[in-house]
Amino acid sequence: MSRFQDLTRDLEAIMLQLPVQSLTTLPPSHEVRHLVRQIIYLAVEAADRQHTPLMMSQAIVRKLYNIPSQLGREVYVALLEQLCHSFEDVAKEAIEWLLYSNDEVGLMSNIIGVVLLTFPFCSENSTFRSLLHC
Repeated sequence: MSRFQDLTRDLEAIMLQLPVQSLTTLPPSHEVRHLVRQIIYLAVEAADRQHTPLMMSQAIVRKLYNIPSQLGREVYVALLEQLCHSFEDVAKEAIEWLLYSNDEVGLMSNIIGVVLLTFPFCSENSTFRSLLHC
């Protein structure tokens, strides 16, 4: 997990310096995208493929709520999306973390908005919609 922490620290340092506010405006070869690929590779190649991706996704969810920029939220949601697509248990847990968070960050509209755009199946989920009062 130390390599993961190093990569996310590097990622945050770069994002804080960027004037752009959306992941879509970054070119395919940008360092942010390279770091995202490295983080996903760490999860896929982990010795403990059951626990490491879950631990990484937990850390990403925490970072998602603490990052101040739209770009940061989009990057962390993209990371979470990739982990959810690669690991079924991560998908189950991540949605539950976002749905059933018992503190005020669980319903932060800017986070929920990014999640809805990235995870279309959430917008079709009746439990998710009822929590958002949709």
